[in-house]
Amino acid sequence: MTNLSKWYDKALSPEQYRATLTDLKVGFDKIYDEFSVSRDDDIEMLKDKDMKVLVITEPWCSHCMLNLPILLRISEAVGFDVRFSLRDENMDLMEMYQTNGKNVIPRVLLLDLDGNEVAAWGPIAPYTKEVQDKEKHHLPKTDSPDYDEKVKDMRSKLKDIFSTDEKIWMGVYEDLKKSLLEV
Repeated sequence: MTNLSKWYDKALSPEQYRATLTDLKVGFDKIYDEFSVSRDDDIEMLKDKDMKVLVITEPWCSHCMLNLPILLRISEAVGFDVRFSLRDENMDLMEMYQTNGKNVIPRVLLLDLDGNEVAAWGPIAPYTKEVQDKEKHHLPKTDSPDYDEKVKDMRSKLKDIFSTDEKIWMGVYEDLKKSLLEV
């Protein structure tokens, strides 16, 4: 069991993290303002768990823009403290939580009250991956002259989808909730 107290203790509060947002602030705030947690049995069960959350993130990441407002809403509903560790300033932490050898974010680390990791989630919910893969399917081959432009267009489209599609929000919510309940 890995103890992450050293990173948790120096990580940003939700307010400090939100102050770092620039291009994705509008989308983050929209999701945060419009998403609400339903009071169901699962949420009531989570209230009985003594956990805190450390997130590896960056303010420029559109997946973070999508996932983290929903995580904050869950955490507020159940009383978990959340802290944010910027990936690029904490590569030693990120390297412990790579996805297929890559530094993909966000990574949501669930900790007991002593700072020991009990579970990890991320970087992407299954339904979000389906939507993203569908968009990637339309990309030209990497050696195509317009590949970079098409990737940029796809990222912009995904950012718009992430900030408006409530079905994606619910997919993130259900997947995060499932991971929290398994602890």
